[in-house]
Amino acid sequence: MLYQQGTQRIEIIVRKESNGQDGAKENDTENVSSNGTQNDTQKSGGLTARQKRIVKTNLTHALAVTKQVVDLGVEYYVSGIGQRNGDQALQDQVSRNVEIVKDVTGFASSVAMGALYGSWGGPVGAVLGATFGAISTGASTFVKYANREREFNFKMFKENNAIEYQRARAGINLTTGRLR
Repeated sequence: MLYQQGTQRIEIIVRKESNGQDGAKENDTENVSSNGTQNDTQKSGGLTARQKRIVKTNLTHALAVTKQVVDLGVEYYVSGIGQRNGDQALQDQVSRNVEIVKDVTGFASSVAMGALYGSWGGPVGAVLGATFGAISTGASTFVKYANREREFNFKMFKENNAIEYQRARAGINLTTGRLR
C-alpha cells in the first residue's frame, strides 16, 4: 500500500561504528543523508558545498552576461564607424575582425563553462563538459560559415547568369568587332 495518496516512506538506518571500543560513534544527525553517509553540508572555508555550487553558478552567469553586454557595446560602436567616417569598407573590415575575436572568445568561454559545470561530476565530468561545449560551439560556428558560403555561391551564380544573359542580348559580332 505504498502507492496510496498521502503515504510516505521513511527509512531509518542505524550503523554501529566502532573506534576500538564497544560504544557506537555518534554522528551529527543533520550531516547524515538518507543513505547514512556524511552529507555535503559540512562547513569548509565558511561555505557549504551547496553554497559553493550556487556561487560558482552565479559567477559564471555574471561572466556570461558581462561578455554579452561587452559584445553588444562593441557591435554598436563598430556599426557606427561607417556613418562617422563615411567609409563602409573600413566598417566591414573592422566588423569582420571583431567577429573573428567574438568567435574565438565564444568558443573558449563555451569550453570553460562546460568544464566548470561538468566539474561537479569530477574530472571525468569536467572533460565531458568541456568536450560538449566545444562540440556545441564548433558545430554552430561551422554551420554559420557554411551558410555564408552557400549564400555567396548562390549570389555569384545569379550574377554570372545575369552577365551571360546581357552578353547574349548584346549580340557580339566578331566580324564588326562592336559590342552594343
